[in-house]
Amino acid sequence: MKKINAVHVSDADTCVTLTGAADIGDTVYYTESGEEKTVVVRGSIPIWHKIAIKPIKKDAYVYKYGAVIGIALEDIDAGDYVHVHNIRSPGA
Repeated sequence: MKKINAVHVSDADTCVTLTGAADIGDTVYYTESGEEKTVVVRGSIPIWHKIAIKPIKKDAYVYKYGAVIGIALEDIDAGDYVHVHNIRSPGA
């Protein structure tokens, strides 16, 4: 199991950006409100892609860098890969 760091910008964020590729069972580390937090990876995720750090309900906004980047097409659990297969553009 690897330790992967992630970019987290805003406390509103529901996902973070990985600084390394991750596999099932790896641990992602990020800082929120000055505290180090972690999430366990539930599937393979490429470098620079997103992982959910909080559960996201179907039809809820997905936040990255403090901005809405999409709307969940399905329930997304913490540790899941966040990408075009489970989110859509807010304008679509």
